[in-house]
Amino acid sequence: MHIRLSVAVRGISWVLSVLGAVQLACVGGHIPPSTFQFENVVRYTGDGLETGGWKVAQVLVLLGKISPMFSAAATCDIEVGVPERNVKGWVLDEFAQVEAAKAADQAARSVLREQQPTALACQQFRVHMQSILRDLVYGPIPGATVTKFQRVIVSRRSFP
Repeated sequence: MHIRLSVAVRGISWVLSVLGAVQLACVGGHIPPSTFQFENVVRYTGDGLETGGWKVAQVLVLLGKISPMFSAAATCDIEVGVPERNVKGWVLDEFAQVEAAKAADQAARSVLREQQPTALACQQFRVHMQSILRDLVYGPIPGATVTKFQRVIVSRRSFP
């Protein structure tokens, strides 16, 4: 009986240690929507039915991962640009903030799972985030762009 109990305890300890290692390798944290403060750079001048106008938010995002096998951190400058009005209608700031934050979280998880060098991590982060935002069928904001900082006329934020 003592041997069975000892084997069971060792088995449970092994499972818990594996789960602990997996948890350390997981991506944690969420970028709050308020981090993305959109500012108009091109005013909408249409009649209310046309697409147009442009607003951007600039954020410095720290992508970090701590795991027993691979630890990395990269500071990524991202500029998210969205139209004032696109094919789906008006793009409200609050909507753009929420969708940008969700896309950033999803892109961060995807990039950090790939275990890339930090130089490529930011580039892939931008590519993933843009594809999530602007997908023509499922994307919440068609026409959105995600690039490095392009403009110096808007306020920059950082996370964390």
